[in-house]
Amino acid sequence: IVDDDPEVLKTLQLWLKNEGFKVFTATNKKQAEEIVKTEHIAVCLVDLHLKNEDGLRISAALKSLDELLRIIILTGYPTYESAIDAIKTGLFDYLSKSTDNDAILRKINSAVEERDRELAIKQDCDKNKISIILIGHHLLFKEGLENFLKENTEYCLLQAYHAFDYVKKSDFNLDPALLLICASCNQMFLENPENMFSNLKIIFPNAKMVLINCDCNDDKKRELIRCGAKGFLPTNTGKANLKKALNCILEDQIWISRELSHQLLSELLEDTNPEIVYRKPLSTFGLTNREIEILQALASGLSNFAISEKLFLSEKTVKTHTHHIFKKMLVNTRTQAVMKALEFHII
Repeated sequence: IVDDDPEVLKTLQLWLKNEGFKVFTATNKKQAEEIVKTEHIAVCLVDLHLKNEDGLRISAALKSLDELLRIIILTGYPTYESAIDAIKTGLFDYLSKSTDNDAILRKINSAVEERDRELAIKQDCDKNKISIILIGHHLLFKEGLENFLKENTEYCLLQAYHAFDYVKKSDFNLDPALLLICASCNQMFLENPENMFSNLKIIFPNAKMVLINCDCNDDKKRELIRCGAKGFLPTNTGKANLKKALNCILEDQIWISRELSHQLLSELLEDTNPEIVYRKPLSTFGLTNREIEILQALASGLSNFAISEKLFLSEKTVKTHTHHIFKKMLVNTRTQAVMKALEFHII
């Protein structure tokens, strides 16, 4: 209940508690937002005219925090114009404070039932789809994501949070496949990414985390990868690239630039112990000496053309050898091949 009249708050709170509801009260927008952020609220009763604040603006702010929230406007001075404004804002209902208790109670119960139905439909629909949670409020990306979901019905948006600090620990039951984290909306939290990522892993342990609207430098990206990021999508990523990236990440690959991939592989190779001269391969996967030679060149980050120049082969022959390497090692990318070769001591 959001109202700045203490007598109204007290009366409504006592009555609704007796009707079996768990009731929270707020006298202003800030208090109301804190409650919606930290508690699972089904219905919000908002006074239309608080002394220093507008009830419709408060309602819009609360609705932006939880799209499933049902808001009923209560006013002592109902007018046709304010009712139209409430409807345009997408609120559930508009009632006079003089409405009898039974009618108000019916409206509240109806709001709860409608919210529960929408939640059930959403959860049931999500069982057979790739579920996404968005952490960010970037308007252009939200609109782009809505268009993407309409065209790619195998994906669905499970929940959207304004920013990281709006995520509730009690939301662990959502279990999304992907977390899309807007870098620009969560800039302050990315200054200490370890804290943010560790908390998200606790709440959503099975989700793969992807940074969107991310134009940070490679040093920052390396830090974020160590924290658990699986990919980076720059501002204005198109729908085709978004789908390609998400599918890649769902297949347990990392979506990063080729340059950053080469840097990470080089760092990994530099970190190997220089005192170890030779280790017998655990398996060579039936690779020929030439294929192992090309695998070593791949680990150095060389392109097909550079490998062909180095080994005096045609570029087509290099591509053929690379295809054979992938097939024998049961991998799909250069990075996977090199990582597996390191794991089995082939290179």
